[in-house]
Amino acid sequence: MDINKFLIHGKDHRELMLRFEQMNMLLHQLTDGEYHSLDVYMNNCNHLREQVRIAMALLRNSEFEEYLIQNDAALFYNLQSVMLAVSMLKNFLENLSGTMRRSILESV
Repeated sequence: MDINKFLIHGKDHRELMLRFEQMNMLLHQLTDGEYHSLDVYMNNCNHLREQVRIAMALLRNSEFEEYLIQNDAALFYNLQSVMLAVSMLKNFLENLSGTMRRSILESV
C-alpha cells in the first residue's frame, strides 16, 4: 500500500467502512426484522438511503475510487452491489407509485 495515498484517502476509507457496516445492519433488519409499524420500517429505509447517499458521494472522487479498488476491492464491489440493489428498489417503488396513481385516476 502506498503510504502517501493512505494518508490522503485513509479517512474516507474508514468512513466508507463504517457506512458499509451501517448499511449491512440496516439491510439485515429490513430483511429479517419483524415490524409492528410501517413508520419504523420506513424510518430504517430512510436511514439506509442516507447511508447509500453518503457512500455514493465519497465514491464520486475518482482518485479515491481508484485507491479503494486497488486497496479494498471487496469493500468497493460490496458497496456497488448494495447501491445497485437500493437503486433498483427505489426505481421499483417509483414505478409502482406511478402505476397506482394512474390506476386511481382512471377509476375516477
